[in-house]
Amino acid sequence: MVVISMKKKIDNYRFILISIFVLFLSSGLSSTSIAQNYEQYDGPGISIEYPETHMLFLKGAEENPILDRNWSVLTGLPLGSASFNSASASSSPNLLTAKSAPLEEPFRFDGNISISLFASLEGTGSNSCKSTSILPSPVSSETEFQVTLSMGGIMILDDQSTNAISMSEGYTSPHEFIVVATNVNVSMGQGDTVDISINVRHECIESGSLWWGTYDIRSGITFEGDFIEIELDAIVDANRMVRIELMPISPWGIGDFTHQIIEIVGPTDWSRMYHGEWDDEDLRQYHFEDPQGTRIGDANRTVLTWTSDKPLEPGNYMVDVCIDLSDQNPGNTCNLIVVLRFVIPEDPVSFINSDLAIFIIPLGIMGWIVVSLRGAMLPLPAYGVIILLAFASLGPAMNLPDINNEPYRDNGAAPSFILLSHNPDTGSVSLSDLLDKYDVVVIGMFQHGSPNALLQYDDFSNSIKYNDRDMGYVQIATGEDLRATDLDYYSKILNNSWPLLLDEADSNIGLSLPNSASDAVIVIDSAGFISEWQPGSMSAVEIEDAAIKSSWGSGNNPLKIISSLFSMSLLPLIVLAMPRDRKFKFPEGALIPGAGSLLILYASIVGFSYWAIPVALLASLGAGTNWIWVELFLTFVLIYHGFSILKSGKIKEIEMLSKFAYSKLPQAYKDWKEIHSFTEDAYLGLWLSWLLWIQIPFIIPQGVGAIAQSGPFGIILSVFALSSYILCSGICVIIARNLALIFGPISRIFGEMSIGLRPRAWGLASTIFGVWIMLSILLGPLL
Repeated sequence: MVVISMKKKIDNYRFILISIFVLFLSSGLSSTSIAQNYEQYDGPGISIEYPETHMLFLKGAEENPILDRNWSVLTGLPLGSASFNSASASSSPNLLTAKSAPLEEPFRFDGNISISLFASLEGTGSNSCKSTSILPSPVSSETEFQVTLSMGGIMILDDQSTNAISMSEGYTSPHEFIVVATNVNVSMGQGDTVDISINVRHECIESGSLWWGTYDIRSGITFEGDFIEIELDAIVDANRMVRIELMPISPWGIGDFTHQIIEIVGPTDWSRMYHGEWDDEDLRQYHFEDPQGTRIGDANRTVLTWTSDKPLEPGNYMVDVCIDLSDQNPGNTCNLIVVLRFVIPEDPVSFINSDLAIFIIPLGIMGWIVVSLRGAMLPLPAYGVIILLAFASLGPAMNLPDINNEPYRDNGAAPSFILLSHNPDTGSVSLSDLLDKYDVVVIGMFQHGSPNALLQYDDFSNSIKYNDRDMGYVQIATGEDLRATDLDYYSKILNNSWPLLLDEADSNIGLSLPNSASDAVIVIDSAGFISEWQPGSMSAVEIEDAAIKSSWGSGNNPLKIISSLFSMSLLPLIVLAMPRDRKFKFPEGALIPGAGSLLILYASIVGFSYWAIPVALLASLGAGTNWIWVELFLTFVLIYHGFSILKSGKIKEIEMLSKFAYSKLPQAYKDWKEIHSFTEDAYLGLWLSWLLWIQIPFIIPQGVGAIAQSGPFGIILSVFALSSYILCSGICVIIARNLALIFGPISRIFGEMSIGLRPRAWGLASTIFGVWIMLSILLGPLL
């Protein structure tokens, strides 16, 4: 008995294991089958799954029936009916005539058409009709309908009979009568209608009714063939933001498309792009339903638009679209499925990347050392210092702009423009006019048809409502094939709240801004420099913060000069600040405490002011809108300074200014600090200004110029601001001098041995810097 019991248990275990294995195998085959249902893709493209059939339903009262596109969700007693009996069918066989709404656009149909009519006896059901048919009589007990169908005046069915039925059921289970037209090929124009006329032949002694208007009793017309169309596009702008444009096309207009769900998914492999759920929900970047905006597309059709609110990472993406249609079963979702596959490319590669300068400058200095070896041989420590200077030059080289053909230069000023207004009464509007009226100008740029136009409108309106600053607002529409009529709808919403301008035909102004003619908000300070910008739109709070920031130099302040000394960008200044004397010379007489630092401060201020004061004056006098020409001029000055130092070891202007400033010193200070040492500090101030210009191009123009034009006290405040920058430059040189002495006697020895080489080597590097920036301007914004 025990053995038998054990065998039964073993058999049970075997059965369980076999069952689990079979279940696992079947689930694996099932999942494989499901996976194979999805078409595999290997690149960009679009796939669309249209419904196989489309409907026109009988609706309305018996006296005035119509053909409608909406599948009813009601149940119970049918809303519409047309009664008949044998007498009325003989005397007046026409039961009803109905037509559709006029077509909103031309339509061509090629396929099959079937008409389904649901009818029953008026009572709860009876077999009297079937009983009558058994009797030997020439009178039939069957019911049938004759259908006449025309589309745009073209006859499709002419008094065509349905199947004949001896009815026995009531309205709760009506009979279905069908007539079919095959291989229909017809074209309809705008304003045409679909017309149907229904006659009845009813020989039963009981009355009957034709029913319509509920979820399951849906008398009407079924079209098998292409009926609707979808155009879907994903537009990626220069900031890697995506705008989705959906144009639904139906003979009866956009109302046939009742609801849509749009999702942006990625980045992922092409093989994983299909409609439905995904294993990794993190791939779902956006979920949209109601349109964010609309525009008028080709053939005056409505285009629904959505846009991302942040840039997306480069990679492969898809737009998964699920659309519900008015004529499809309300119990089913996603009657129309669209999967659009697209690529967000990597950011464009520059014509010449600034990384190349990192190699050119050290190699240039090394080559200059090799050439100099043909003359007198200098001590090896001197060449070591020059090599150190070459590597220190890598810091500012990393801040050089790329050389490309982009109209906008990074950290550039706003381009001067004069653009036509959409309002003919306004004429044209220029940036200069706006800056004359307001302390801050806020520009909203959008591609025509983008929903960001409305987002910017809401943000600007809130900013005006809650912000009491002197700010001007303007929107600029840009994009290919932009026409004034494209903005008619939006201009009605705008209602002249602020100017609506049209970009030039080639989007030249948009491309000259940092957003590269894409949707963005740009805040411009009173001196004409870009204070801040953001893709898409900018909230009222962010606009106010940017306005406050722009009124005080857009985040530029004198302390940035000192903090920059501890970055790689100002490393060359420390090498150039190495002492020229092997031993420190003490003053013979009594001088005020800190006299040495004060002399360095005084001399370096001379060199820094030589550059900073003209730049600050130009920015304060309104040259900001044409600042690219000022920058081009500065590159020539930098090349001149570098070449002069490389060739002769001096710059005439600095020599003259230093000599003049030195002559104003008391004799006791002259006896202690020689003029060549004083001039060297002045050169350090000059080189500091150029290094700051390479790293932070607008620290002086914005930090002083924007304040000068920010209000009635702007001029006074700008003088204090400029004085603070000049003072901090002197402090920066003092710190550099002290850092250069960190190695004590070794620093003095190396500094003395490289007195003549250091400035000339730096002159070569400065020349390369100037040429590089000049090319970036000539080949970019000015090309």
